[in-house]
Amino acid sequence: MKMAKLIVFDIQKFALHDGPGIRTTVFLKGCPLNCSWCHNPESKSLRPQLGFLAKNCISCGRCQQICQNGVHMLKETGEHEIIFKNCIQCGMCEKVCLNHALKLYGKSISSEEILSDICKDRDFFEKSGGGVTISGGEPMTQFDALLGFVKKAKESGLHVCLDTCGYASTENYNIIAKYVDLFLFDYKITEESEHKKYTGVSNALILKNLDFLCRNGNDVFLRCPIVPGINDHEKHYLAIAGLSRKYENIRQVNLMTYHDMAKGKAAQIGEIYSLEHLKTIEKNEKQKIYETVQRLGCLKLSEG
Repeated sequence: MKMAKLIVFDIQKFALHDGPGIRTTVFLKGCPLNCSWCHNPESKSLRPQLGFLAKNCISCGRCQQICQNGVHMLKETGEHEIIFKNCIQCGMCEKVCLNHALKLYGKSISSEEILSDICKDRDFFEKSGGGVTISGGEPMTQFDALLGFVKKAKESGLHVCLDTCGYASTENYNIIAKYVDLFLFDYKITEESEHKKYTGVSNALILKNLDFLCRNGNDVFLRCPIVPGINDHEKHYLAIAGLSRKYENIRQVNLMTYHDMAKGKAAQIGEIYSLEHLKTIEKNEKQKIYETVQRLGCLKLSEG
């Protein structure tokens, strides 16, 4: 029986920050949250999306010639305008682009094809204690295909990490937990009202699932994005420290301080980034945050 294909928007090899050791990270499309600061805006929708890297465009006109839907407009000045709403995600413009200025985010790939490629790096995984990480988006959005993939990955002897926002049914976490060696679990905002405001959903189910995984005996790295003006305050830091002490199975806490890379990525897919005014948290400020969280009782901090 053939497994459902995964909708993938990126695969990164030799990743060093998505779990232990050297890893291959598979990024899946689709997410039930709508985080204002999202670093991967191209991951939110399940459907494929056209991306345009303006700096790579040489205005050759090949995309305009092949597209029959009026997506590409080359002005007399040489400026390349994209009418994103006209795109039907056929991918033809990406194929004819000479300088990789166009990219279709979201391609259906079989688990067998992905694992065949990943296993070529098995020596690096074994020597470093690494493996495969499934990230997103929210991988649990593609649950059936994800489950098939992690089962195959474990059969192949790979160490499996699942990077999750925690917003999926507890039943599904119970089903998949036996095939996952480590959960990279997001803890974004402490106050429920603020969580709804900045992510679009309540954090009640997320906290329930964190509690379930920890009590179920699953290893967890708690990943905490720190965003200026949203959750960079002592009440949130105190809650992070409290969770790290409450659950023995939270093996590590990673503070993921804000970086403004998402501004350019949102523009590439024709979206407006709502936190345009925010700037990357600099190294000295990052150190102050680490020291504060430690002072408040978190003893499991590690570089995010």
